[in-house]
Amino acid sequence: MKIGDLVLVSGAVRDDGASKTYLDPIFPAVPNSELLFACVEAAKARGFSYHTGIARSHDSFYTDREEEIDAYWSKRGVLGADMETAALYTIGHLRGIRTMSILNNVVAYETDTLEAISSYVDGESAAMLGEEHEIFVALDAFQRILRQA
Repeated sequence: MKIGDLVLVSGAVRDDGASKTYLDPIFPAVPNSELLFACVEAAKARGFSYHTGIARSHDSFYTDREEEIDAYWSKRGVLGADMETAALYTIGHLRGIRTMSILNNVVAYETDTLEAISSYVDGESAAMLGEEHEIFVALDAFQRILRQA
């Protein structure tokens, strides 16, 4: 997966504290299927590079075991990590709110996180374009859903 590629999150590993506060950890963190499908169609229509799959939501950065943790989940097909998706999906389900998470790959697997984020902040990488793609996919998906209503 390249920098700037999108991840349309079809489910999240609940390795965070927030989502567990609301529901037992065995409950799955999944998006609204209509939103997921609309995002896939929007990304396809625009020709954006995207991947659909699982992300890991966690609440800690830079642990002493970060490389080991990343390798563990990567071997199991997890495409990326964030800090919000599991809570978003879990709370959205409880509140009856349709949710969807679109991630932008800003750090390539097995590269230096600090260096990658620094280039992102400086606007020097393809991650900036990925951020624009996230926005376009979300807006196009909303339009698709509104047209169907």
